[in-house]
Amino acid sequence: MRRVHAFEFHERGECPRFIRESIVETLGNGLRWGRIYHGVGALFAEFCREARCETVVDMCSGSGEPVDILLNALRERLLPTPRFVLTDLLPNAPAMDRVARRWPGLVEAVHTPVDATHVSRTLAREHDARTVISAFHHFTPELAAAILGDAVASRRAVFIVEPCPRRAAGFLALLPALAIGMYANPLLTPRARLRKALFTYAVPLLPALGLWDGVVSMMRMYTRRELLDMVAPLGDDYRWSFARAPFTPGGHATVFAGIPCERLER
Repeated sequence: MRRVHAFEFHERGECPRFIRESIVETLGNGLRWGRIYHGVGALFAEFCREARCETVVDMCSGSGEPVDILLNALRERLLPTPRFVLTDLLPNAPAMDRVARRWPGLVEAVHTPVDATHVSRTLAREHDARTVISAFHHFTPELAAAILGDAVASRRAVFIVEPCPRRAAGFLALLPALAIGMYANPLLTPRARLRKALFTYAVPLLPALGLWDGVVSMMRMYTRRELLDMVAPLGDDYRWSFARAPFTPGGHATVFAGIPCERLER
């Protein structure tokens, strides 16, 4: 399937806040209840061991829920947990702070904008690795390559996770968890419950927009070949790997990771 970078409703500036919130909350619910990233925990723990990670900067954190889900996957398996710093170009400070309060001493939130394509020197010195969880597909190939290039220029390890590959079957495996997350969300959301309930149950606008954004997200995912082509111009002093983390029923998350060779040789 050819990659198509079509628009997603919740990314548009004119999208009402309650719609944007609902779609992001639905994704968090679906990833959590579907245990989509449960298998990613072991891969991330091995990545941290090899890259000698103590502090990780999460880029494009959004609500921070994907990091919370990954930390829970580590805790369930009794695996070591690094310290996380949540960042975003347009930080959702209240949501990030909620996640930070769940993990005192392990998670902190940066409330000022952080550009994943050009991380400040100060922040770059304070971490060992960067993660992008459920967000890399939002970027055009040029911006995606710039994110990887900035990490390599700073000699930081990189760990990128997506919930499904660019295949219809992969999205269909994810769909049941997302559907449950969507229809339960008005009962759980901390804000605009009545409006979200109205446009979920009575007028099913939110499910329709959520389905559109989900399909478009799947069509934006990068393949292993495309990711390797992005890093090919960056030199041969990183070890790059691509892996799959299965989840029931019949789906798999994808992981693309890079570690500077000098860290592997210590």
